[in-house]
This record gives sequence, structure tokens and C-alpha cells, in this order.
Amino acid sequence: MLGCEVRETGRVHVLTWVRRLPLIVVLAVIAGSAAVPVSAQPESPPHVAAASPLPANPDWVVTFQSAEEHVAADQDSDQLSALRPFTYLAVLGYDGDWAKVMDPRNRQVGYVPSDSIGPTDPPPAYITADPPPAVDEINADARTLRAAPVSFYPTPDPDAQTSTFGLNTPVSIVDSVEGDDGETWYRTSDGDYLPETSVRLARTPPRIFAGRWIDVDLNEPAMLVAYDGDTPVLTTLTIHGAGPRPTPLGVFRIQRRVANETMNSDTIGIPRFGPGGYYLTNVLFTQYFTSDGASLHYNYWSSNWGYAASHGCLGLTYSDSAFLWNWAGLGTPVSIHY
Repeated sequence: MLGCEVRETGRVHVLTWVRRLPLIVVLAVIAGSAAVPVSAQPESPPHVAAASPLPANPDWVVTFQSAEEHVAADQDSDQLSALRPFTYLAVLGYDGDWAKVMDPRNRQVGYVPSDSIGPTDPPPAYITADPPPAVDEINADARTLRAAPVSFYPTPDPDAQTSTFGLNTPVSIVDSVEGDDGETWYRTSDGDYLPETSVRLARTPPRIFAGRWIDVDLNEPAMLVAYDGDTPVLTTLTIHGAGPRPTPLGVFRIQRRVANETMNSDTIGIPRFGPGGYYLTNVLFTQYFTSDGASLHYNYWSSNWGYAASHGCLGLTYSDSAFLWNWAGLGTPVSIHY
């Protein structure tokens, strides 16, 4: 909804905006009003400390677009962070064309150009809330599932969502927390949160091998983890076999490697131009672990990561298949299980 109200603070008129206004409307109207500061404050010192207490009744603003936060009121000073559009900030004062602000998420104090912010109503309570305590420590790499919402606080409130990760995006999970909806959320190493249901963590493998080896858990979404002993070095989703040609179960070893090849379904008894037939050129980083054609390889013709879409092979992204090509070798164990 469009609208604002004008309130008077001393001799300064302040526009209080609804945060959900379209960005173009906010920019247009604020530009016409010369981006009047929320209030005039004494000049601030050039350097400030982080992790300060939040003021009792701060003036709240939001960023119109991505903005650089600096340690001083100077474009050439060190950058503290890159703020996302519509980031809530508490104004502590002004220094020329710069606003001294505090990010309520981390209590970090810095400076942003005053023409990059505009006034807003006080934020939701979770904006200024302390981060929730950890429930379980995880410290593991993981992959996201489809349309994984990334939020700066564990809440389903869409205003807390900062972005959306697509299928198979790598994330580093620090711990789990209880969200304000009572559900389990994962905290990332960047301090953001994802719902438990949007993340695939690796399960403990049924057995451990010495040296370099590969574990494949076919429980969907299927996950491949490359280990050095008991230390994971790559965690990713993998396409696996479908229908009458499932990925075989058991412990295998890499038998043959082909850097670039053409895959023709005629070689496994499926007519090239018949149902289920294929003829694929430039298939990269193929590592066969059975004599009848099951292999690890780059899969450029599908992106159904974690799900059944092959004739028994394990399909991977370019970067993941390239990593395994350079990391594994003939004889590397491949353990496949549910």
C-alpha cells in the first residue's frame, strides 16, 4: 500500500514510510524531499567500537539499496560490511554527509552515506533480539534443497528473508536452533538461517575406509561425500539410477577413467533412437566403478540433483566431477548404500 505520514521532530519534518513500499516509489519520493535526515546529532568521532549496546529509543532507517558501511565518515576508510537493500539500522548521529549507524543484528557501529537511507517505523522484535542459543552443534558442510529460504533470523516472516538458494547450493552449517515458530533451523557460518527441511546433511556412513574413498547415500535426495579417512572433503547431491537401471549397491573401486567421451546407449543394449536411448558427446570426468558402465561423471543434460534420472550412473555438477577427477584415482573405493 502507498502512503506515509509526516511527523515533526524539533524543526525537522520526518517522513515515516511503510517498509513494504516498492523500491522505485521510495527512491522517487525521498529524492524529491532531499533525503532529510531523521534528526540532527552532534558530530561523531572518526572511529567507533563494535558490539555497542543498542540505544533505548533509536531513530530507525532502512537502506534503499546495497550500501557500504565504513569504519569512518570517509569513502576511503576501511569497509566494515556490504549492507543488503532494506537493512534496518539505528541512527546514532551524523557526520557531514554520513550517518553513524548501528546494525541491530550484530551491534556493529559504522558509517553509511546519509543519502542511501530513509526513515522507517520501528522494526519487528526479532530484528533487535539476541541470536537464539544453539540446540545442537553440527559444524558440517551440506547442500540445499529446492527454493531454500535464507533468513537473518529463524522465523517464517517473509520480511526476514534475504535471499533464496536453489537446489544443491553448498552451505556450511554451524549448529541448529529453535526458531520463533518452534521448528528447527540451521545457522550457517555466515550467521544466516535456513529451515531444517531445506537442507540435506550427510548421514554417518555405515563403514569407514582408510585413505581417500567415496560414500554414496541413495536415500533421496541422494548425497555423495568424498572422505579422506573419516574427514569429509566434498559433500554434494548426486543424480542416481532410475527405474529398471538403478545405481548398484555395494563396495566398488574405480576401474577405468575417461576424461572426455561420447556415451551411446547402444553399448548397454538400449537402441539409440528407441525409448530411453541416448547419444551424448563431451561427457567429462568419467570414472567407471563397474564393468557394465556405472560411473561418476559430469552431467550437463540434467540438473535434478539428488534424484533418479540416470541409467545407473552418478551424475554430478561440473565443479564436483572435476574435483573428484583430480582427487580420486584408479582403485579408489566407492561405497553405495541406502
